[in-house]
Amino acid sequence: MGPLAYLECKEIKMKRMKEFKKVCIANRGEIACRIIRACKSQGIKTVVLYSDPDANSLAVKLADEAISLGGTTALESYLDLAKVIDAAKKSGADALHPGYGLLSEKAQLATACESAGIIFIGPSALSMEKMGMKNVAREIVSKLNLPIVPGYNGEKQSLDIFKSEAKKMGFPVLLKAAAGGGGKGMQIIEREDQFENAWASAQRNAKSAFGDQTLLMEKYFPHIKHIEIQILGDQQGKIVHLFERECSVQRRHQKIIEETPAPSLSAKLKNEMGQTAIAIAGAVNYIGAGTIEFILDTATQHYYFLEMNTRIQVEHAITEEVVGIDLVAWQLKIAQGMPIDFNQESVTQKGHALECRLCVEDWQNNFLPASGKILRWRWQELKGLRIDHGIEENGMVGIYYDSMLAKIVTYGHDRNESIKKMQYALANLELLGPSNNRPLLISILNNDTFKSGNYDTGFISQNIDKIKVRWQEEMAQEQVKEEIVVAAWLSTLWQSQNKKNTVWTKMGLIPAWRNNFYCHQKKDFQLGTETLTLLYEAISTSEFYFQIATDWKEEKKKKVQMIKANDGVVIFLLEGKRVKYSLAQEEDKIFIHHENLGAILLTELPRFKSSEKAKSKSNHVAPMPGKIIKVLVRAGDQVKTDDELVIIESMKMENSVRAIRTGLVTEVFVAHGQLVEKNDRLIKFEKEE
Repeated sequence: MGPLAYLECKEIKMKRMKEFKKVCIANRGEIACRIIRACKSQGIKTVVLYSDPDANSLAVKLADEAISLGGTTALESYLDLAKVIDAAKKSGADALHPGYGLLSEKAQLATACESAGIIFIGPSALSMEKMGMKNVAREIVSKLNLPIVPGYNGEKQSLDIFKSEAKKMGFPVLLKAAAGGGGKGMQIIEREDQFENAWASAQRNAKSAFGDQTLLMEKYFPHIKHIEIQILGDQQGKIVHLFERECSVQRRHQKIIEETPAPSLSAKLKNEMGQTAIAIAGAVNYIGAGTIEFILDTATQHYYFLEMNTRIQVEHAITEEVVGIDLVAWQLKIAQGMPIDFNQESVTQKGHALECRLCVEDWQNNFLPASGKILRWRWQELKGLRIDHGIEENGMVGIYYDSMLAKIVTYGHDRNESIKKMQYALANLELLGPSNNRPLLISILNNDTFKSGNYDTGFISQNIDKIKVRWQEEMAQEQVKEEIVVAAWLSTLWQSQNKKNTVWTKMGLIPAWRNNFYCHQKKDFQLGTETLTLLYEAISTSEFYFQIATDWKEEKKKKVQMIKANDGVVIFLLEGKRVKYSLAQEEDKIFIHHENLGAILLTELPRFKSSEKAKSKSNHVAPMPGKIIKVLVRAGDQVKTDDELVIIESMKMENSVRAIRTGLVTEVFVAHGQLVEKNDRLIKFEKEE
């Protein structure tokens, strides 16, 4: 297929030509902070809307004003259209920026803004209606005779209809929310007997995340690349594309690494896709920033229209880095009626940019969501490094919103340089507290297939087991265990003595407080399922002999000398080698930053065993904190291995707890709507304590 001709836009809305004095931001997290930064660069005041859990967020602190929406979940706050519009009107803002996700692709929001006399920073409601609903967008693109993924996007939404259409196109198929994006709630169905549960789950996810349970279904291609084109259109009818982004490194159908330029696409193919994107945007008279997404069949090099996102994308930052254009600033300019002051021919890509999404999740356990307090958040400044985030130390990560905390972006003269910078940046990026995917990102960057650029959307599923094994092998190394245990011990010893003896503290030394000064002492730590015992004896107030063992053996002792153990940093000489670790402590839990392994959790065990009765043993517990959205069994039910018992929602994702054995349910501890913490007991089987 050759380059498509530019489609002239018709029925363009009247130019607004209004200068903004204040913008209302109807979003949260890093994108709210990003919009605040763009507004400040243009001298525009900001007012951010927030839910109860976000009352002390960084975005609230950075904005000139903040207005509470109340509520806890997205449905009770950011997705409540009436609340959002009422707050925007009260703020006296000239315009509203929806960010991404939440209500950003709802035509009703654009319409409500217009009715309230507030300028919507984005496309017209009509454009959003046409392209924001993925089923309608498919019809439009099909009529343009452009390549489109085979699928079903009809008005009839019954289970029987979807089953029938799936049989026609053949398994596997993909169910997705018609009103949303970001891969949330997508369900791959490989067999007919999986259909009913997957269909019900996809509807629930669509309703929860986007307020609309309408679904569409597409043929699922197992080996594809995910390529998207950034476009920008003004109110005068001019549309340009700002080249492509490669977004094929995904887990749970959600991107975690993106890059531009795409490493394995020909210049001819990139040009065709860019012109196709302009044609699609032109067909709906598109205004503002938007993205046309395609899938590319790696076997045939044929591409197909997937969807259009009528908003700014998470990964817009890498486009900004290579083209030198501030997309959020241009959203503001276009909404004020300013024309795009550059032509397609003048836009060029320079260098290479890479983005890694830092997410709180248990990447080794099917990417289950995580939560908790951020105990340490630091990084080293680096030329070509950009970190977009909305978090700060001592902030809480809850269970109600998306798991992404920050975007780590590096820019280099070429792909190799940007990868090396990212490897360095991630190695020195410290996020301690909630579980996160930093080790996975580092492992991906070291993978030969990723380095080659010849990867597809199956990359994670094809490599995750090998990555886990390598991580476990490195964690099992004696040197790693030894260093992190010594770091944890010296930190706790310093803190303990810092409280007890201010004289020694002022001297910068750790006192040996035992009466029997030279007798070896003992400290136990839990690392995963392993108990590590550290034995030590004092040489002086800052030097010790130690060994990781259950019994002291004179021939195996090693020497460690303390240099520093405060301000979240431990520095020591271990057998003459200088070792440095960053760490944070919360009660008996010690989180240690390791440049490759991520945040390692050690638990300091008490000197004397607790006399409390051991807790009941059960494997049917909550795998993460979340909200119970469905209980599928009752006391007295007989269940088989792998039967679904309970469905938990956390960070807008559903996760099933399944039976680990055949048995009789004797007690159910949870109900619909109940909030649970990780490891809370859910179900009791017969013969369980």
